[in-house]
Amino acid sequence: MKRLSLFVLFISVAMLGFAQKKNTTAPVAPDMPIDDETQLITYKEVIQENGTAKELYARALNWAKSFYHNPSEVIKEQDDKNFVIKMRGSVRIYSHLKDGSKITKNVVYYNFTLQCREGRYRYTITDFNEKATAACPIEKWLNPEDTKWDPECYLNLQEVDEQIQALLSSLVDGMQPVQEKEDEW
Repeated sequence: MKRLSLFVLFISVAMLGFAQKKNTTAPVAPDMPIDDETQLITYKEVIQENGTAKELYARALNWAKSFYHNPSEVIKEQDDKNFVIKMRGSVRIYSHLKDGSKITKNVVYYNFTLQCREGRYRYTITDFNEKATAACPIEKWLNPEDTKWDPECYLNLQEVDEQIQALLSSLVDGMQPVQEKEDEW
């Protein structure tokens, strides 16, 4: 009888352990800007800034050359007559391991256009594609119905968004007029 009660107790405890649900919340898609016409993730804004188109273009070029590790690889076109810079940049995405660590998974490329005019500039960042043998748009990661979707897709989208937000913050800072220091002695 003692063995039977121990066996029932053991089975009860084991079943309680299996019956508990893991305290995980369903991943939520990040709020990324989607262009109404193209249905692509697109960061786009016009920012008012003091300076001529030529000055803003020079600042944008200086920023790009300092922000990117290999600007000659990123900058695809420099149009100093129309004050437009076209770039092809990239951000990294990661695989997230159960222990909380992460390892590099792949690279996501994007097109980045900077246009300068008198007193303002406009950036457009779009055409996000995961590095693959064929173009692999990341917009499919927003669709949980896709056959290749998994919860990590939302984490990867979040990583892309965070890196683009950091890029934009750096751009806004880099487009500020340079304060010349007076030589006081």
